[in-house]
Amino acid sequence: MSLTELTASAMAAKLRAGDTTAVELVQAHLDAGSDAFVHVNADDALAVAKDVDAGAYHHPLAGVPVVLSDVMVTTAMPTAAGSEYLAGWVAPYEATAVARLRAAGLPILGKTRVAEFGMGAESGAHEVVANHQAPFAVVSDTAGTARRAAAETGLVAMKPTYGAISRFGVVAAVSSMDTVTPLARSTADAQALHEVLVGHDELDPTSVQYDWDFTAQAEIAGTTIGVTVTQPSDVTDEAWASYRAGVEALHAAGAQTTQVTLDALSQARQAAHIIGAAEFSANLAKFDGIRFGNRVTPGHGTVQDVIVASRGAGFGYETKRRIIVGTHMLSSGMIDTHFYPAQRIRTAIINEYQAAFESVDAIAVPGITQQGEEYESTNPGVGASLAGLPAASVAGVHISAPPYADELVYRLSTVVETTAGATK
Repeated sequence: MSLTELTASAMAAKLRAGDTTAVELVQAHLDAGSDAFVHVNADDALAVAKDVDAGAYHHPLAGVPVVLSDVMVTTAMPTAAGSEYLAGWVAPYEATAVARLRAAGLPILGKTRVAEFGMGAESGAHEVVANHQAPFAVVSDTAGTARRAAAETGLVAMKPTYGAISRFGVVAAVSSMDTVTPLARSTADAQALHEVLVGHDELDPTSVQYDWDFTAQAEIAGTTIGVTVTQPSDVTDEAWASYRAGVEALHAAGAQTTQVTLDALSQARQAAHIIGAAEFSANLAKFDGIRFGNRVTPGHGTVQDVIVASRGAGFGYETKRRIIVGTHMLSSGMIDTHFYPAQRIRTAIINEYQAAFESVDAIAVPGITQQGEEYESTNPGVGASLAGLPAASVAGVHISAPPYADELVYRLSTVVETTAGATK
């Protein structure tokens, strides 16, 4: 087995045992790179690796390389967030998540491509991790996108409780749902990366203060899991079989299951679309070619001409459409008939989750659903994003738990992964 095929935990063990060096580990991954990278950070990654080999870092994961989605702001690499509007932009500050990776001594291999501003299914990070070009990655999950892509590529994506990992330095799309998310080939690796990133940050006003403890053992005997007992129409037979295998794995480990139905989730997609478009349009208002972003200056143009030209040239079609829809949702009249009702649906979803968690410890639903026409697509992760819950996608199962129960999600994910054979 080559170095790049090892899990992050196995790489760390080899480093500690002296069976390899951080430089060898980083170089092996750099040699395996692909066009999924939009920026390769070779010199910096090798410099950090040399420092690790010289004993400058003592974190258990020091020397294990990591990649970033190109929505994570960095001072040493450009951050474009998949948009021509930010092409070539190098930030004067760094995301807190990146700073914590650097402090722990994890060499950053580079940045991977994303859909524009992360609003879409395209994710080079998933490709890189699945193809053993990096053991794990730091991405942003909005409305379940990272978890769905993980389900399709056989990876593990764990969205933490909203506010558990700082969003400072993440190019914002939908602020109330954007969540920094560890992505890995195994639950153990996702959890190890999570532990590097988690913790309060005064730079992020949504950051929570909580005493996180990830030391609990993997046993789940005695927990009660809410499940789906009837195959949904948008879940294929193959996906349903994977889900049922995951549920049986939980049974075999001693968990109890009971049927749970959350009626308000039937409107989660519509609510997330409206709220997401509205927040997206508000967040992108700063990209005007005057204060921020690449500027296009028409001859003898007014300030308004500069704004129109800059936004017209810099934004892609899908971004423009989302901005138009979002601005419309916040306009007079529409805000009362669409945006406020969407927020009420969100509240109803949160209340239903809270009621369900009075009788169950976590909820497990099928992790892969069929995708239909645009904006008609369903996603099992949307509800958890709207409610700010910790949630993971693993081996065809989507697991969510109450706020601050991130550790429980990892324990359940470990059982599903090990028994269902999800580990890559």
